[in-house]
Amino acid sequence: MPRKIVETTFRVRYAETDASGVVYHANYIIWFEHGRGDFFWQQGRDYHRDVEARGLNWPVTELSARYLAPARYGDLVAVRTWLGEIQSRAFVIQYEVLNAETRQVLCTGWTKHLNVGTDWRPRVLPEDLRDLLARQE
Repeated sequence: MPRKIVETTFRVRYAETDASGVVYHANYIIWFEHGRGDFFWQQGRDYHRDVEARGLNWPVTELSARYLAPARYGDLVAVRTWLGEIQSRAFVIQYEVLNAETRQVLCTGWTKHLNVGTDWRPRVLPEDLRDLLARQE
């Protein structure tokens, strides 16, 4: 079964570039978060209502980014986001950042998230949240 892939498109802002006119590397991590948020919104979900209001959090515990080509001010970029691996208490979200016009891949990466309670101790993902993450519609 194919993975649900959500694509978020936006234009690079001047504030996201460095002195050489290319996007500063840390901004790709922010773009991963933007894509992750859209991954849930486009499925009709609200992270605060569906996760935090239940006394749970999904902090990032690991991440990886591989930079392949630069993005520059004014470029139209797309972040493609999908569920990677899901475990009993953790899951991985994968990302691909593209130039939206040429479709050149600029950056790939992933973030690993741990399901924790208000005491910040790991918890088993509730079945309905596992279903939300794994939904491939």
